[in-house]
Amino acid sequence: MMAAPLRILHPQTLADASAMLGEYGDQARVVAGATAITLLLRQRLISPRYLISLGRLPGLRSIEVKDSHVTLGALVTHREVEFSALVKQVLPVLAETFGRVGNVRVRNMATVGGVLAEADYASDPPSVLVALDAQIEVSGRSAVRQIPAGQFFTGFFETALEPDEIVSAVRVPIQKPGTNAVYDKYVTRSSEDRPCLGVAAVVRLEGQVCADLHVVVGAAADKPQRLPEAEALAHGQQLVPEVAQAVADAYANQIDTLADLRGSAWYRTQMIRVLVRRAILRAAR
Repeated sequence: MMAAPLRILHPQTLADASAMLGEYGDQARVVAGATAITLLLRQRLISPRYLISLGRLPGLRSIEVKDSHVTLGALVTHREVEFSALVKQVLPVLAETFGRVGNVRVRNMATVGGVLAEADYASDPPSVLVALDAQIEVSGRSAVRQIPAGQFFTGFFETALEPDEIVSAVRVPIQKPGTNAVYDKYVTRSSEDRPCLGVAAVVRLEGQVCADLHVVVGAAADKPQRLPEAEALAHGQQLVPEVAQAVADAYANQIDTLADLRGSAWYRTQMIRVLVRRAILRAAR
């Protein structure tokens, strides 16, 4: 018996798209840039009957500053974030991070909403967005809600999205004066590959001491890892190498690292000690 042909649906509004998700359930997948879902289809890891394309929806392609936040629409591509003069001016770490994903072909197609909804443990942007206290805007049939990025990613390729919800935007607060943010990653194979480890660090200094520190480690476990109790080791301290190393060691000791083709669990743990320290010191400079 032949499988039913795959149908591509073109909703005209987010409400239409949410209704389609609610109606078709597990038989449907949302498509934006299609960089990830194409691979899944080719490898026959998924077999949906419907693809709900967001490409024709209005209002999801803007980059703007409003209420002390940078808002990126779900259909904004990585390449557009990378080259946005607005993003470079107010949140340069975002432009830098999106500009280091994959290669230019991927960045021309992959979208902000797609990379969030996919929740790939080895993607670069999620760790930075968690470190920056971003809010993920999601739209369902009955309401629009904001989910803190730190609560959005729940496991391997899993998110806090309800079955009928779609990522519509991400809102990133503009950082306070005295704040600097960096993203460092280590890639074990080609420069286009996903990272073996990625670390986002956001440092706010008051005078010579650390007033606030956010550190998020990506690609090491099932979701971005942030440890406030480890960050607290730096509060009120000068960010000298010894303090940065103490935070890095705490992260290495507490994260249950995974193993894959890019590195063993032991190797990732050792790299956490190196990259967390390096990212904190670079942000502090």
